Amino acid sequence: MTAHTPRILTDGETALFAAYDAAKPAGFETARDAAIEALRGSGLPTRRIEAFHYTDLRALLRGQYQIAERPGEDAAREIGARFPRLVEDAAVLHFRDGHYFDWGEELPAGVSVDAALPDLTDADDAVAQLNTAFATSGTTITIAQDAEVERTVGIAHAHTGAENTIAAMRTTIVAEAGSNCRLIDRAVGPDEVLYLHSSVVDIQIGDKATVNYVLSIEEGDAAQRLAQLNVSIGAEATLNLFILNAGGKLVRQEINFDVVGENANLNISGVNLVGGDAHIDVTSSITHHVPHTNAEEIFRNVATERGNGVFQGQINVRQAAQLTDARMACNTLLLSDDCGFSAKPELEIFADDVQCAHGATVTDLEDSYMFYLMARGISENTARRMLIRAFVAEIVEELEDEALIEALENRIDIWMERHV
Repeated sequence: MTAHTPRILTDGETALFAAYDAAKPAGFETARDAAIEALRGSGLPTRRIEAFHYTDLRALLRGQYQIAERPGEDAAREIGARFPRLVEDAAVLHFRDGHYFDWGEELPAGVSVDAALPDLTDADDAVAQLNTAFATSGTTITIAQDAEVERTVGIAHAHTGAENTIAAMRTTIVAEAGSNCRLIDRAVGPDEVLYLHSSVVDIQIGDKATVNYVLSIEEGDAAQRLAQLNVSIGAEATLNLFILNAGGKLVRQEINFDVVGENANLNISGVNLVGGDAHIDVTSSITHHVPHTNAEEIFRNVATERGNGVFQGQINVRQAAQLTDARMACNTLLLSDDCGFSAKPELEIFADDVQCAHGATVTDLEDSYMFYLMARGISENTARRMLIRAFVAEIVEELEDEALIEALENRIDIWMERHV
């Protein structure tokens, strides 16, 4: 007879389950109960699970959680005022501590919003299960067929400072055939406050549609973020996605792409800034299901102090997806002896007529460049910041929007002032 030792829950797991049992959100009870029971059975992912080999959630996720209550109007507006908009004329949808606030912002022509929590379908992984269990609000954003949306649509998540709380929301974006739009999804919060932000965004891009999407992660320095961005892209459609990681103590940002239409194009780029004792993980999966599709993915990473970063990128080319062209690159600067960065690019190719490539580099700042700048009277610290800025600016400047580029570079400068 074999004796089985019961699995001992960590403090973080215990707190999550206790928060759910104490006050689970209303609606979708069957899906929520199934998600939390799946988590109870398996526990949070550990290094034994390949996808979490570099991010042991069971060890890293800590806190005495409770579901965040809806904040008052004054607190909700005050925290928003502390973080000016990246784009001044954007039409913004506001979330505070996981709750939606309708402040009557006029939407651009061709855009409609349903301010109800989207359907919580079955979740088969830990990040989605947590969101399914705890999501308190959400929206469905629809871009009408053939609409040329001139104004940016913003999705603003902000935490008001409620300690040890879970703020969870879910967003569905439907870009109908032939439409063209730009969206900015931004998450901010105060420093020195432990909170857990759970976000799942599902994007459906119709045939011949173009979506320009910016995800700016500026969580507080004690915050934890577990999030997914799931994209399905149709025929002759284009997604231009840019991600900035410039905050958070623990970030696991998953981005999953299903390329289901021929002649679809994915352009993915990002900058990960990892300082303090932060752990930042971007895990990407691109699956090409059909022939004649293109994907290009490049990330620039800067790690310093005791920060640890992770980039896992998988390109999967199914047997039917002949003539796929997919490329991935991950370039990293390591600026201290105590920081680290793990890069794991992968190719899984089941077709025989493709062009696929991946690569990863790790380096320090070039001594000769430092010498050149310092020999001209520039201080060592300023020279380091100039070189780091040049390293990441090459990616940011591809956005081709001067106001947005300036705003993002300002966020990068603020991060460097604190960590470099």
